Amino acid sequence: MKKLAIAIVILISGTAIAQEKPKEVKEEAEVKTIKYKDADGVTEKKVKVIKREESEVTLEADDAKKVNQSRVSSDKIVEETVMVDDDGDDAFETLKQETYFVSSNGNYKFSPKKSGFTIVSKQNTDTSANAWETSNGYYLVRGEAIPNGVGHFNTDGNFIVEYYCTDSQCIKTITYNKDQ
Repeated sequence: MKKLAIAIVILISGTAIAQEKPKEVKEEAEVKTIKYKDADGVTEKKVKVIKREESEVTLEADDAKKVNQSRVSSDKIVEETVMVDDDGDDAFETLKQETYFVSSNGNYKFSPKKSGFTIVSKQNTDTSANAWETSNGYYLVRGEAIPNGVGHFNTDGNFIVEYYCTDSQCIKTITYNKDQ
């Protein structure tokens, strides 16, 4: 009976894991040691930068029956964490963490703040907006080059901004894709 229960658990968990979409993950960590001389002698500090890129693997629909299928370029999310070890122990303290959304319409950096985050285009730093979290989980988005509106994260992790377009007199949306 015990073996039957274990077999059922393995089958159920194996099926659940197999349903995930394939993802490509690349993570790089770089540690730099900085030494400087002060009144107490030579002091050593370490700075660690971890860059993690994640994107879904999508294949060309026309190549479905082929052995060698072409890969479709997909959007990716990049998380960059800067850490420092300035107290001599083995643990690093996190200084900042930024998230970049890389998509076909541009690269956007989402930098967390106390009450929300800032959205900045990596191509044009003048293209930025602030997003403030409301009590019901939505974000008020206000910027000069990015339309003012209301934003939210959907179940896929994409950030969607809805705004009123005065030219067409209708509601339009902008989607910042986490991945495709």
